[in-house]
Amino acid sequence: MSELERGLYRFLLIVDGLAILVSMVAGPLRHTSIAIGSAASAALISVCLIIYGLHFWPRQ
Repeated sequence: MSELERGLYRFLLIVDGLAILVSMVAGPLRHTSIAIGSAASAALISVCLIIYGLHFWPRQ
């Protein structure tokens, strides 16, 4: 994994964590559309990161 890929992976992990945090805060505040949207975004980013990790890491 190159340095650029590592940086992008870390950035996406941080964005994923922030989306989860936004979803957890927006839900109890009755902002359901924001909570659902950020939860769906977090799920999509998480699935993509897991698939990329499973694809790339066994080669090392």
